[in-house]
Amino acid sequence: MHMIKFFRKIRQNLLSEGKTEKYFKYAIGEIVLVVIGILIALSINNWNEARKERAKEINYLKNLKIDLLNEVKNSEHFATYHFQKAENCSSLLNSEEPSTMEDVQDYTNKYETVFMWKTFVPNNNTFKELLSSGNLSLIKNDAIKNGMLELDKIYADISSSEYHMRREYEEYLYDVHVKNISAIGFFDMNKPTYGIPNRLTIKDIPESMHKKMIEDVQWQHHNDIFKNGLRLAFMNNSFIAGKHKNLLLFINELIQLIDEEIKK
Repeated sequence: MHMIKFFRKIRQNLLSEGKTEKYFKYAIGEIVLVVIGILIALSINNWNEARKERAKEINYLKNLKIDLLNEVKNSEHFATYHFQKAENCSSLLNSEEPSTMEDVQDYTNKYETVFMWKTFVPNNNTFKELLSSGNLSLIKNDAIKNGMLELDKIYADISSSEYHMRREYEEYLYDVHVKNISAIGFFDMNKPTYGIPNRLTIKDIPESMHKKMIEDVQWQHHNDIFKNGLRLAFMNNSFIAGKHKNLLLFINELIQLIDEEIKK
């Protein structure tokens, strides 16, 4: 307020003294000063806004990195998980016909490993939040932004592969296996547990059941549909294990890009 009064007094003095030319020059100078002041204020405001946006971007980048580091562990687990299932499929397909309870136990242990089902759930909460909130534009580095979008496609591709494999599991493995229910005789059905039932040893199983269990597993071993199911499971699990291995390489590259961006 004091500055405004000061400038007003100068203008009044110039007018009262009849110095019109100086008045106009002064008025123009005053306008220029006001414009400069406004530009400086806008510049400071823009700088503050940019600083706030950068702080948000850094926070999102750090959270993205945390998700990706968790995903490294997750994908390493699923790569191993699917590879081991493929290994067991190969072992079952190339094994001799089970003829003893020890053979049955080994055969059963292996196909139960193949039968186990885990659905891959990616660690992408931060990316989903960026999309749902419309804040993806906060990520200025195009390589990171495009990388995250590509990663989302990879996740969708793995999910699609799992869906395809699940359908084949149900038709070629699970449905066929139901016809040989005695083959799950190595589970203790007398003691409920929070999770998979406790396993029995051969000694725990009555001898009267041994012949039936051996015959059932032999039937399953020679069943063409079941064997085709194992072949499909071998191929699908190998394929998905490879996808997770490639995913790990992609994620590690993304983490490196994010580290470099955070350090800027």
